[in-house]
Amino acid sequence: MNQSLQSIPLLNLTLAFIPVLVVILIIWKWQLGYKGSIYAVFRMLIQLLLVGYVLAFIFETDSSLVVIGVLTIMLFFSSWIAMRTINLPTITLYSKSLLPISLLAVGLVSLPGMMTGPILSGISPMIAVRYQIMVMCMIFGSAGIASALFLVLVEPCFKKSSIK
Repeated sequence: MNQSLQSIPLLNLTLAFIPVLVVILIIWKWQLGYKGSIYAVFRMLIQLLLVGYVLAFIFETDSSLVVIGVLTIMLFFSSWIAMRTINLPTITLYSKSLLPISLLAVGLVSLPGMMTGPILSGISPMIAVRYQIMVMCMIFGSAGIASALFLVLVEPCFKKSSIK
């Protein structure tokens, strides 16, 4: 694999989690159920790391059976994830869902944007995973901190309007 894209050192990657921790602390302080956010962060990490290892294995293999097997697994996962949000009999609809692909399975079914370009250009999937983790942390952190800041700034406006 071409290694022309600089790898992000793990120490630098951990710095990307500072805004994530700030958002989780805000969610905890405001008593908004921080456990869901922690679960989402860990799920993102595990999914992206697993995808990186699987992609590295797939790119190094010459077996079409391995590729077909992975595509089959992706199809079943995407269908199962799509069906879990529906309150109808899952078994009945599962076979039909094997035909659309769910967008809910980022990392398991579709590759996130930051990973696709580098992988297609020949960069190691594990380097692309580090960049994607950094991007996901930046998005989560910036959106969470911006939302919290907005809510803190507009809170006085709502207090004034309820007094009148």
